[in-house]
Amino acid sequence: MAERAFVENLERAGFEHVEVLEQRPFGVDDCERYPLFTADLIALMRKLIPPERQGEVAVSVVIKAVLGK
Repeated sequence: MAERAFVENLERAGFEHVEVLEQRPFGVDDCERYPLFTADLIALMRKLIPPERQGEVAVSVVIKAVLGK
């Protein structure tokens, strides 16, 4: 989902003062730290994703928002 669309969805859900604090590349090595990504899935990602692309397979975004009243 595009960052702007995500922010708009948060605002539609009642959040206010939505601000993006950080964006950074998220690679296969980063995925290994999360239980959602099993050893088999990581192995498959390493097999199918070219080595030059494995450093950035997604973007990690940190967002701060306040739930409206």
